[in-house]
Amino acid sequence: MTLTAKRYVVAALSFLFLLSLLVVAYHESRMAREEEDPGPVVKQSSEACVSCHRKDSPALVMEWEESRHAELGVGCFDCHAANSNDEDAWKHEGVWVSALVTPKDCATCHVREFEQFSVSHHARAGEILASLDNVLAEKAAGLPDNIADAVNGCWQCHGSIVRFERDESGAIVRTGKENKPVIAADTWPNSGMGRLNPDGSKGSCHACHSRHAFQAKLSRSPENCGKCHMGPDHPQIEIYNESKHGIAFYANRDRMALDKDGDWVLGRDYSAAPTCATCHISSYMTPQGVYEANSHDVGERISWTLRPVISTKQNLVIFADGFREDYPDTRALPDSGEVVDTIEKVVENEQLVSKTVPRVVEEIVTWQERREKMKGACLNCHNDTYVDNFYKQFDDLVVLYNEKFARPAKQMMDELKADGVLKPDAPFEHKVQWVFWELWHHEGRRARHGASMMGPDYTHWHGMYEVAKHYYTEFLPAAIEAAANKSEAMEHKYRTKVAALLAKEEHAWMKGLDPKEAEALRAMYRGRYNQ
Repeated sequence: MTLTAKRYVVAALSFLFLLSLLVVAYHESRMAREEEDPGPVVKQSSEACVSCHRKDSPALVMEWEESRHAELGVGCFDCHAANSNDEDAWKHEGVWVSALVTPKDCATCHVREFEQFSVSHHARAGEILASLDNVLAEKAAGLPDNIADAVNGCWQCHGSIVRFERDESGAIVRTGKENKPVIAADTWPNSGMGRLNPDGSKGSCHACHSRHAFQAKLSRSPENCGKCHMGPDHPQIEIYNESKHGIAFYANRDRMALDKDGDWVLGRDYSAAPTCATCHISSYMTPQGVYEANSHDVGERISWTLRPVISTKQNLVIFADGFREDYPDTRALPDSGEVVDTIEKVVENEQLVSKTVPRVVEEIVTWQERREKMKGACLNCHNDTYVDNFYKQFDDLVVLYNEKFARPAKQMMDELKADGVLKPDAPFEHKVQWVFWELWHHEGRRARHGASMMGPDYTHWHGMYEVAKHYYTEFLPAAIEAAANKSEAMEHKYRTKVAALLAKEEHAWMKGLDPKEAEALRAMYRGRYNQ
């Protein structure tokens, strides 16, 4: 073979070798792409659903295709399947289905999350139906035959009892060739956190994990919680947004690993900022390297209750059947093994009723232990002194609110009721009742939540300033006014009470500042504003 022929052979072999490398590289690249994005896995049981809904509701299918469910082959029928004897079931295209997907349905796969959520404050959010909040929506802002404010307002966050249209015999009204049950329009659609479902479960998982993509990044983002935790009576999202935590989050969202599959651990997967989920639900690593697992019981790490008129520290009693009850630190704790009567709200005949259930005490978790769990998350970013001093500042604000305003105001209201000035069954008959309501339910909560989440403007100007202003200028005068409506003698009694209260040291400033303090203020204004 000539030298030239040898060169052609070498060239040809080199070309074939390079070509084979390209072919191998292509196949490797293709396999990698297929492994990264295999596309949705559609089980045979859901093929018909997907095929039909691509035409009827294509965006819904597209969202499902983006989900982790689709990757793992969890399809429509896995979640929407029903038993023929379920109240909400109907036979659709030959199979029994339900539009309602409840926490009990999700528990088929997510057992741990279901068990934790079921005993949480979130699951009990629907109990607002028996509270003054709901009375205001149905009565003050409604009509006897129109409670649209409650339906569109309160129930969309808190949840409603999912009711069915019924005929005169009490049977569920069904319609169409598929015999579909008719759900009462004022109770559905509803994705309220504490929705009361026909299968006895409480809650709605998609209140946080929005269907049908169920994206982790959405449930981890503070905006998700802000759907409900906002507004004049519980402005957590507004407070978070003004806090150092919120500012750091929005500046560093791209560093938060919000899209990470599986566990999302502070101190391992991200560090830029905490979100609502970080502090109240998610996993974290302590500075000692101890892993604290996540929990769908959102109140597990909360040591104060900031909701009622007067805040108390919260101990937790866990019963043998898993039921949990918060015990304020003013209430004596039971002993382990003791049988205690508990009050549980359940749905009977599509109405919310209270039942007394005796239960065996299994475990006590003190408010100090709950606080230590929350501190575990804080200590991931801050040192002990910082965390301890924060809690000292927070505690002092709550105690200030309690002692200067909440306790005296509640005592005044209790005395007005005892004297027959206020009727127990007329909660908003007099101005003093409206003022008192906003004093604790709006302004007092804003102050307490502001301190708890390091929102200074909400703590003071939207909180304690308004508490003080309305306590002095509206609440106390309104108490005298209500008493005057009863009798002259009652008016005199409450004028005397108010005068005695204002004579206390903490209210002495109302009569004027100390001369030195007053002159110091005048000097400051002259120096700053030349006035």
